[in-house]
Amino acid sequence: LVKILAQVTAIMVIPMVGGAVAGLVIDGMQGTSPLYVLIGLAVGTLISAIGIWLLIRSGVRKGYTRRSTHEDR
Repeated sequence: LVKILAQVTAIMVIPMVGGAVAGLVIDGMQGTSPLYVLIGLAVGTLISAIGIWLLIRSGVRKGYTRRSTHEDR
């Protein structure tokens, strides 16, 4: 459970923070205010959503969503 929570956190936080930081840098170079930060957050959110979708899809393929019953044991 902790491993899955760590994966989900990393998949969500790294792209969003990376997009925001990249947006801040580009905004500083271009002299624009929140434009590239917002674009970076939007791209980071999209990447995070795709990452979570891929994580869920791999879990479904591995059978993690199947409920175990006493008959399976």
